[in-house]
Amino acid sequence: MRVRIRQYRTSDTDAVLEAVLESKRELTPWMSWCHADYGRADAETWVNSRSEAWQQNQQWSFVIVDPHDKLLGTCGFHQLDLLNGNAELGYWVRTRYAGQGVATQTIRLACDWAFREQGLHRIEILTAIENRASQRVAEKAGAVREAILRQRLRLGTQWHDAVLSTVLNDDHPSQRDGQRCTWT
Repeated sequence: MRVRIRQYRTSDTDAVLEAVLESKRELTPWMSWCHADYGRADAETWVNSRSEAWQQNQQWSFVIVDPHDKLLGTCGFHQLDLLNGNAELGYWVRTRYAGQGVATQTIRLACDWAFREQGLHRIEILTAIENRASQRVAEKAGAVREAILRQRLRLGTQWHDAVLSTVLNDDHPSQRDGQRCTWT
């Protein structure tokens, strides 16, 4: 399945809510924002805050969509350090599309965008040490496992070690083979 990423629109609220509710069981262990009572107000607050966060260079957030603009998940850059050309990338894919290469394509698209359009040099992906599926996805997308960070992530009330994987501009496939990912 071919995917693309695009900035959020206010009209994405219902699709985000639907995707989160469908995927809540899989998201809750890894995403602290995905709680038992997640509802429309949460989705609306999140979607409506994306434009301002982007304009203030706090976060660059995208929805992941198929060629027909069906929402498959979301991704985004946070912990932006523009002075040093670094950012952290997070992502999640709707349960029914997991295992179909959506997350791998998304990481590649997002990294390509960040390197080409924003001039970043280093992108970090942090995953809970227990989240082996996300670690495999990052590796398939070309990220290199660099370190284990002790008690780096707080999930619920518990601290978890995290795997730090990185993609460098010099290492990214689009730099090696001239491919260009598209985004809108």
